[in-house]
Amino acid sequence: MGEIKVVVTTPSWSLNGPNVFAANLVSGLLGMGIASQIVLTRPDWSDAKPLPVPTNVPIVELPISRFASLRVRWRTLISYLEDLAPCIYIPNYDFIHSSISPRLSERVAIVGIVHSDDPQHYEHVARLGRYWNAIVAVSPTIAARTATLDPSFVSRTSVIPYGVEVADALPERHPDSVFRIVYAGRLVQDQKRILDLPRIVRALVDRGVPVQLSIAGSGPDQGILMEECAALEVQRQIRFLGTLSSSEMRDVMRQNHAFILTSEFEGLPLSMLEAMGDGCVPVVTDMRSGVPELVQNGVNGYRVQVGDIQKFADCLTTLHRDMQLHRKMAARAYETLSTGGYRIRDMLTSYIALFQRVLEQSEQGAYCRPLASILPAPSLYWPEYLPGTIQRIGHYGKRLFAE
Repeated sequence: MGEIKVVVTTPSWSLNGPNVFAANLVSGLLGMGIASQIVLTRPDWSDAKPLPVPTNVPIVELPISRFASLRVRWRTLISYLEDLAPCIYIPNYDFIHSSISPRLSERVAIVGIVHSDDPQHYEHVARLGRYWNAIVAVSPTIAARTATLDPSFVSRTSVIPYGVEVADALPERHPDSVFRIVYAGRLVQDQKRILDLPRIVRALVDRGVPVQLSIAGSGPDQGILMEECAALEVQRQIRFLGTLSSSEMRDVMRQNHAFILTSEFEGLPLSMLEAMGDGCVPVVTDMRSGVPELVQNGVNGYRVQVGDIQKFADCLTTLHRDMQLHRKMAARAYETLSTGGYRIRDMLTSYIALFQRVLEQSEQGAYCRPLASILPAPSLYWPEYLPGTIQRIGHYGKRLFAE
């Protein structure tokens, strides 16, 4: 296994769960002597939510011109992977470049991951899953849905949840008159429903709860969120921390009493795992995937219907006013993570076993991937196909117009 190389691709190093997962996986594999790297396939993309670059993870850029056409990019990635073979390729959420899966030789074993309970990720596996040696779902709910897309997926699908750093012991929280809540993630209204956050804070203030909400993360809707905070007159109760490193995020989690998540859907919320692993009580929306497996309502956290502002405020008020209950739920949240197979070492053990199984099956011919033409995503933006010269002219034309 020491000679095997693992390549995880991602479009750009932006703030999202799959990229944090990739950093944890590659860092852990390197620590076990397994050559691994992350390859950025579109590092030129501008991003309103950049992620701090970890110092212990090799992140390289696909060696290609910024204005190369998509077909050139595909050929370059195929060559890059074949030159490293034998290797394991993890497309992660690189929906565009993963289209090369049907063209790769058997010397490049492919492990695809379904990260989220949403149409884009299901389209990804439905389109390419038959060309992957193995499929990973981050939750049982996602695995069950994936199985309905193609009967051949069932035998090749495994459930491997994300792994996070978990404290060696339940962190102590000193008495505090202010009830401290943290949100960590992308600042986007679509999916994350971040505009619910100031409304929940407003409801807490109206109940007389001394509250402070810390928002860690960045994204294109941060300005709208700040305007909503001002409109509801809760600016003093909300602070924006920006995008934090992993160690900084852990410090923040340990300073807070509760973790809040208002999303409509997720796969397995990494920030929720990190919070529970540091004894932060989750108060989160009751989604199909990820949350029900971890959060027992009223035992180690609370599950609330999407958009129910008053119920969110009720649960948080209860935790504030009954600190004995809070301590019990914090301990149970921590225990869920520390003993439930959600540590990074648990994730690494599962992935290494999967890699070994995939390689053995490939050597024995137990599963032979079919070959086919490149299969682009149906929603692919047409200018991606344009030759580099035309793309470059269009880029400079836009700049001239903007000026």
